[in-house]
Amino acid sequence: MNWKLVNKDPATQPKGGIYSDWKEQIAKECYYQCVYCSIHESQFGGINNFHIDHFRPKSLFKNLENDICNLFYSCPICNRFKSDDWPNEPNLDTLSYADPSNIDYSDLFELNDDFQIFGKYTASRYLEVRLYLNRAQLIFERREEIKVRTVTVLMKELADLIDRVGRDDLKEANEAYKSLISIQTRIQELGELRKKIRPYELKDIRKK
Repeated sequence: MNWKLVNKDPATQPKGGIYSDWKEQIAKECYYQCVYCSIHESQFGGINNFHIDHFRPKSLFKNLENDICNLFYSCPICNRFKSDDWPNEPNLDTLSYADPSNIDYSDLFELNDDFQIFGKYTASRYLEVRLYLNRAQLIFERREEIKVRTVTVLMKELADLIDRVGRDDLKEANEAYKSLISIQTRIQELGELRKKIRPYELKDIRKK
């Protein structure tokens, strides 16, 4: 869950070519990650395995086929689920797709203790189901990302604690240190699990 608002500016429209020629620009604008599920291209083998998504499908909006403001970076799974689907113009209160250049997707969802996300609005609930944003692949990535963030915070807290109590008396730091080791162990376990499940199996990326 590392969504970012995409800055789309008509002034960045390339002078020539077609949308397939602009993949590097689109990838950079979208922070090299899928605008829908936020998975990074590095987790899918790089730019060659990612797609250019026509937010408004080119089959329905032919005039926007090569409009840079309609083009986003998408993982192949989300792009396949979205396809040419277009139930409505973007509106959070209807079945629709939220425009990643107008809406920060971080504001659209809530996360539960099982690392599943739930849409706060009609549009984000539609996205959750249509793009299968709680597939096993994404739940694993969220769990791992949150554990890494936790370790980073704990390491900072431990360093601050050591500075505060002095290096000759680390008794107060023992509990924080034990917690840190426990989380590091869990991350190592997740790393081993990652090796076993990569590349993702079909059951991890297909709808049930």
